[in-house]
Order: sequence, then C-alpha cells, then structure tokens
Amino acid sequence: MIKKVKQSVIKILDVSIKLTSKSKYLTPLTHKQYIKKEFLKQHGYHINFKNPVTLSEKIQWIKLYGGVEKYANFVDKNEVRSFVKEKVGENYLIPKIGVYDDFNDIDLNSLPAKFVIKATHGSGWNMIVRDKAKIDWDYSKRKIQRWIKANYFYISGERNYKKIKGRVIIEELLENNKGIMEEYKFYCYYGQPHYVVAVNVTESNERKKGWYDLNWNWLNMNINGIPDKGSSVKRPNYINKMIDICQKLSKGFEFVRVDLYYSQGEIFFGELTFTPNNGFGKFSDIVYDEMFGKPLSISRAI
Repeated sequence: MIKKVKQSVIKILDVSIKLTSKSKYLTPLTHKQYIKKEFLKQHGYHINFKNPVTLSEKIQWIKLYGGVEKYANFVDKNEVRSFVKEKVGENYLIPKIGVYDDFNDIDLNSLPAKFVIKATHGSGWNMIVRDKAKIDWDYSKRKIQRWIKANYFYISGERNYKKIKGRVIIEELLENNKGIMEEYKFYCYYGQPHYVVAVNVTESNERKKGWYDLNWNWLNMNINGIPDKGSSVKRPNYINKMIDICQKLSKGFEFVRVDLYYSQGEIFFGELTFTPNNGFGKFSDIVYDEMFGKPLSISRAI
C-alpha cells in the first residue's frame, strides 16, 4: 500500500479533498479486509493475524487490535514536544517558530531564510525550505491548506492519526556545516533500540541511507526498493547518547521508531512513529522483516 499512500499524498496536494463517512477504514471488519488485500499485494504473501511473525504483520495487528488511538498525542508533532521535554529535556527540541491552524496566520516576512514546515497530524507532509525567496507561496498556500483540512486517517487507515487536529508547525532547518541533514531512525522495542536507519540528505536532496544494528554492522537491506548507500554513512561518534535518549523516549511502548537529528554538535528530537511505512513497506528480503519483528511480542502488546 505504501505506493498508493504516496500517490494519495501527491494527489492531495493538487486536488480537493473529499472525505465521506463511508470510508473503508471506519469499521474494523472493512479495515481488516482492506489490510489483507493490500498486504498480499505489497508483500506477496497472506498475512497471518493469528500468529504474526514479521514486523509488517505485527504492525498490521497493532493497527487493528493494539489500540493505537491512544498514541495520538505522541504522533502529533506539536503535542509530543511536552512529552520530550519531560523525559529528556527541552534542549533536545528543534527550535519552534510557530504552530498554525491556517496558512493565513503565518507571517511570511518574519520567517528566516531557511526552515521546515510540517503537518502536525500526518506523515510525509513536509516542506524543506532552504531559500524562502525561491518558494512559490501561492502554490504552497494551497498545498498547506489542504494538509490542514485533511484527516490523515482517511488516507492511510492509521487510527493513531484519526483524532489529531490539523495544523502545521514551522521549525528551524537543521544542517551540518556542509548543508547536510543528518537523521537517525531507531527501531525500539520495550524501551530498547535494536536497529537504526541513518539518512543523510544533501542540499540537492540526494539521499544516502544505510541500515545498521547498534554496533553499526551494516544490514544489506532496503525497504520499498530504495537504494541503500550504507557503506558511505559513517558511524556517528554520538551514537551512545542517541541510544540513551531513545531508551528514555521509548520506555513504556511495546514498539516505536524514534527519529533523531544531529546538527552543529547537538542532537534533536524528530518524531515518534508507531506504524512505520504503515506496515506496507516491503523489506528487500523477508528475512529482515522477520528479524525486525522478532523482538516484538504481540502477546505483550494486548
């Protein structure tokens, strides 16, 4: 389904959004049927709800039976800041410029030259602005207003987004001295990170991505066929501090991906993700899907 989700996101930027009470995601029965169909299409095998083994299967199980609605304040990109401040301190929060219910509330003249706009209530709805003078603000206004009006649940079926208010948050752009954004996404189970995907994004939006265990052993894998350039992503010398932050932020959750950034010698919190890739991201080999799923016990998630 991940390709369909991406297509829907692209579509949502350019056309009106029509939401109805007849969405296929509204009832557990129709949602389950949809998951079974899409899971087979994306992964190539039938999902086993009774005895899920892969991470992809277990994410689907959690979406249906794990009560993910309770995670709303943790996936809301503004509300989660209070949780992060309490657990690890506000010095790990990306400096916030503002939160807005309407694009018209944004004072464009007061914005710095570089920043990031994110929808607080969805996934992948981000604008990285490296030079605001080059932005088509008429187009961007239409796009951002559509984000705000949309309910991401009706696009992805992830119930943890269903009750989140539509807003956008503007934060400072985090870069290193070479203009590269460094992001580290840790897969955490019961308060312990096990795996990490490192993503380096250059000013020209070239991406270098690598999958590792916590000893920085490279995992020769990818998700959704996205090329892995892991050999070129070096082990950060601040990895132990990141692990400590992840332990504190993931404590009490059966499974969560903790995303962190590194910029100018400092670590910053990005977001918490409880259903990465909506459970439809296809691992390059099912062996890795099983490996990522092994630490997660569904019996403990009930």
